[in-house]
Amino acid sequence: MNQSTRLEDYRVWVALADGERLPVADYRLETDHRGRHLASGLRYHGSWLNRPDSFPLNPVHAPLSPDPVEWSTHETPAILDEVLPGRWERAVQQRVWGKRGDVDDLHAVLAAPRQHWRIGAIEILPADRDPPPLESSLRFADLPLLAEEAERTWQYLPPDLETLARMQAGSSVGGARPKVLVEDGGSWLVKFTRSDDAFDHARLECACLTLAERAGASVAQSRLVEAGRDMAVALRRFDVTPGGGRIALISANALLKDPHSQADPIHADYQDLADLIRRHSIRPEADLAQLYRQMLINEAIGNRDDHLKNFSFLLDSEGLRLSPAYDLVPSEAVGAWSQLGFGDRPTLPRPGTKEALQAAKRFQLTPKEAREMNQTLTDAILEIETIADKRGLSDTDRRALYRHLPAGP
Repeated sequence: MNQSTRLEDYRVWVALADGERLPVADYRLETDHRGRHLASGLRYHGSWLNRPDSFPLNPVHAPLSPDPVEWSTHETPAILDEVLPGRWERAVQQRVWGKRGDVDDLHAVLAAPRQHWRIGAIEILPADRDPPPLESSLRFADLPLLAEEAERTWQYLPPDLETLARMQAGSSVGGARPKVLVEDGGSWLVKFTRSDDAFDHARLECACLTLAERAGASVAQSRLVEAGRDMAVALRRFDVTPGGGRIALISANALLKDPHSQADPIHADYQDLADLIRRHSIRPEADLAQLYRQMLINEAIGNRDDHLKNFSFLLDSEGLRLSPAYDLVPSEAVGAWSQLGFGDRPTLPRPGTKEALQAAKRFQLTPKEAREMNQTLTDAILEIETIADKRGLSDTDRRALYRHLPAGP
């Protein structure tokens, strides 16, 4: 290390299914003077390696081993990338710091005070710091004020500092849409609408999740909750156990990073996800069927935001399994292509077509299974008016959804 670099030691913590929080590895991070990654290394603790319920923090890039794993790259390693703030959390953090801080400074971000555990089971904290509590302090009753502050943040208006501090405490989750973590009769991720939305995202996401569930997909449980002048969508967290513990979450992006450079995949598609499931899932048949359904549903509703961080895996001592589907909502842009293509095509096969049935082979599905899944989706789409009525979709919301559907109204 020279004077233009910074070297700090951190500790990796894991929250178990019973709520116990354990230090499991040491993480050493070297950056340039601005806090950008130069090199880092991970070494598991022997106590974690010897536990019968231990699991790797990343089975591809950091398998369980007494030997250290090191990365020398300007890219962000998968282990670190998974605990860094997403676009929304970065916006909130920068608003709190103002000109005093830099959300691209890895040391500053990792050293920032934590009011509670972020989403998932893994935290990276300064070596001398105790882990934060698992539960958020926010409740549904806080949502109206938080929604107002979220809108001020989005529009760069002067903040209410007290409310901003509370929102920061609950924003420990990735993604671009304003959201907070709430504990109220369970553990929830609450996503707010924005004044510049082309349609009611909360109601439409609830409707799309209901459609996907009727089409046979496993989805996050959703409900609409009041958040001031608008409704918000509350998603029951599938990374939280009934006893309040945690299940580790890892994105497909983190698993598919380049093993040497740690660069994000550039031209990934659904076949890459299928290959990942075949190599690492503990239930490949069920996960391949779920992935095929998600591909059909994303195409049916016009969800073009199907990037690799919108596909997650649950991870424990038994291994990896695909999580329930989430972030299912039509894209506002008309004519946009999917983030993930299929094979040589930038577009996805339309449900019910010959191409969709042929694509099922790549998911190890039989022709009969493929026909049944496509028919189940068609049957669910025929119920879309009932679903729309139940979720209170306006005419604008319905047009945003119906314009994509291959059948129905």
